[in-house]
Amino acid sequence: MRRDLVYFYPAPMKLVYDAFYNAANQRFGKDCKADPFKTLQFGLNYSFKYNMNGGSITAHFMPYQNGIAVNLRYTIIQAFGARYQKHAQDYTAYVDGLLNVKGALIQLPVEQFLDYESRTPSGVLPQQMPPQQQPVQQMPPQPAPPQQAQPRFCTKCGAPVTVGSNFCTKCGNKIN
Repeated sequence: MRRDLVYFYPAPMKLVYDAFYNAANQRFGKDCKADPFKTLQFGLNYSFKYNMNGGSITAHFMPYQNGIAVNLRYTIIQAFGARYQKHAQDYTAYVDGLLNVKGALIQLPVEQFLDYESRTPSGVLPQQMPPQQQPVQQMPPQPAPPQQAQPRFCTKCGAPVTVGSNFCTKCGNKIN
C-alpha cells in the first residue's frame, strides 16, 4: 500500500530538511538514507501504535511558493488498518516544534516532486544551483516594470491571499 501526504512549510529548505532529518533520528530513532535537500528515507518497524507491520517512509522536498513542500510517501506492507496519518501527524508535530512553524496539509501531485528531483543536482540547495547556460543576447535597455506587491499565501492552507486581507478566504486563518 502506498499513501502520500503533502505538507507546506513557510521556511527555508535547509531548516525544513534538517528538521525532518532530526525528527526521524530523535523522535523515531531512525537512521536515514539521505539525498541532501531532495529526499530522506527510513524504515517502519512493526508497531501497535500505528498498526503497521513494516514498510518505509520517503520524504521528498521541493521549493513551493514562498517556502518548502514536503511529500511524505508511506509504503506499507499491509493493506488495511495502518494508521499512517497518525504517524505523519506525530512526525510533523515534532518537526513543527523544531521549526516553531506549523506545517499545513496541502494537495500537490507527487509527480511534481519526482520531476523536481530529476532536474536537481544532489546535495545542492535550490538557491545554490548553477544558472542555466544560455547564449548572451544584446537587448536594448527596457524601462523597469512597475513594482507589484509580492503574492501572499495562507500559512495554514497555502491558498493565495489578496493584498490587505486580514483572513484567508479559503480556511479563515488570520493573516499576519
